[in-house]
Amino acid sequence: MSDITFRIAAAEEYPDVAAAYAAWGYRGGVLPNDIVYVAEVNRELAGIVRRTCEHGIVMLRGMYVAPQQQRLGIGSQLLTRFVNDLHDVVCYCVPLAHLENFYSQGGFVPLAEEAAPRFLQDRLAKYRKDGLDVLVMRRA
Repeated sequence: MSDITFRIAAAEEYPDVAAAYAAWGYRGGVLPNDIVYVAEVNRELAGIVRRTCEHGIVMLRGMYVAPQQQRLGIGSQLLTRFVNDLHDVVCYCVPLAHLENFYSQGGFVPLAEEAAPRFLQDRLAKYRKDGLDVLVMRRA
């Protein structure tokens, strides 16, 4: 297998992260206060996930693996590194419903929509209006 490395990106790398996201079809972008975990294969971006804080709540956002690098375990390894840094912090994510089992590997469990913070309920409604089948998950 190729040489895979995992690390937290420096802020000056965020434009490259945003460009990779755009190339892979993700529209969420990167904010200056995000903590960005990256996977690289032979020094090329192969996977990204961000830890954000929104309305005082820690979020997992933008888990993406480059199409040519999928199904190699990169996403699972990124998820492991992400959750290992959470320690005792509660974290939420809003994944596509078919990825529920993937996120459960990191300790995330589905949350009843009405139990989610209001801004996440609004996000669910927006994503569903856009035709996405999503759910809220929480890691205690």
